[in-house]
Amino acid sequence: MKDILTVTGTGDSLFTAEFPAEYSSLMQPVAALIKSCDVRMTNLETNLSDFQHFASAYSGGTWINTPTACFEYLLRFGFNYFGTANNHAMDYSYGGLLSTIDTLDKYQVAHSGTGRSLDEAEAPAILEANGLKVAIFAVDCSFKDASRAGRATHHIPARPGVNYLRHERLYKISPEEMALLKQLALQTKINFTRQMSIDTGFLTPDPEGIFVMGEQKYTSDPNAKETVCNPKDKERILGLIRQAKAACEYVFLLVHCHDNDGVKHSNPADYLREFAYACIDAGVSAIFGGGCHELRPREFYRDCPIYYSLGDFIYQGLTVKHLPADFMEKYNTDIFATAPEALLARSRGNKVGLHLHKENYQTILPKLTFRNGKLDDCQEVPVYLTFDRKDEMNGLPQIATGTEKEEIEHIWQKLNSSFKL
Repeated sequence: MKDILTVTGTGDSLFTAEFPAEYSSLMQPVAALIKSCDVRMTNLETNLSDFQHFASAYSGGTWINTPTACFEYLLRFGFNYFGTANNHAMDYSYGGLLSTIDTLDKYQVAHSGTGRSLDEAEAPAILEANGLKVAIFAVDCSFKDASRAGRATHHIPARPGVNYLRHERLYKISPEEMALLKQLALQTKINFTRQMSIDTGFLTPDPEGIFVMGEQKYTSDPNAKETVCNPKDKERILGLIRQAKAACEYVFLLVHCHDNDGVKHSNPADYLREFAYACIDAGVSAIFGGGCHELRPREFYRDCPIYYSLGDFIYQGLTVKHLPADFMEKYNTDIFATAPEALLARSRGNKVGLHLHKENYQTILPKLTFRNGKLDDCQEVPVYLTFDRKDEMNGLPQIATGTEKEEIEHIWQKLNSSFKL
């Protein structure tokens, strides 16, 4: 029926290798649930290239890349949209980013979040689903500044990169602590070069009531918000959402954010909640978050669901084929070491790392039903990423059953009941 739209969005698809033959049948229940929806979204947390591009001097943590031929494995789930705005989008610099875009275009799948310019990166993907027009945006909140896409001027070409939302963070301290901090800054001369840059016009003066020490901003105003959206970025994105809503029946948003509220890792940062509310006010019907590798609460605002993080949908962080010399040097291994050798060094002999924590292998797969523009039904299915397998099956999603299902349901219920609204 034309007035009904079913939608799903997953956590991060951090996939780097082909799926084993054993998984072909095991993936079918997950794929069937995804394929039962009209709009089928995931965050593509990798680059699609064949290691022909040089690595950036920075990465999203690990330099993530997937051979282009492997993309067909991800398509088996039935996704018809891929978000590309995330902290790994520039792991292999502009070449890797553009190769990803070109590969997605080759397979004729909808995508948004990165582009050859900010105009391309910020534009939504437009889908026709069940006779309805749908716009999907992807925004990155956790990025290196060099990853930001840029606009062209009359003389300078545009810069490829991600669609971004910056934010400001303030640390609140007492007036007495502020006086001590300023004294310490004078004593250590930590702000000498910064002040010189301000005096010569290379930096703008600090706002009234804000003291910057090193890279951190402090205030003694007890009413100040600890994190706030960059107002220009926020209004830029909201304007685009309003335009899309005027042209489409539905607008959805994928947002990639690592930040928390400084109290619990499972709590979203205040600026993200500010942004989510504003996006729904502007016309977004549902928000699907990721980035922090584990579940965060779901909130309903104006009857629209906000999934602050759906964690990981696929986690193949240990199967990346190659890593650049930068990674080897960072962890004091030979630059010609294999990727498994380098990853073992980072994990300090398999003692630390995302792969050791079961919560990074537990997620929820939502199926939302909209009727006449309003949310009519919300199903949430527990999914388990095969944490107990330490072979090539590790990190691949299956519908959770038995005790795994009960454990995820308990985590999900606890997250949502304890979340402060």
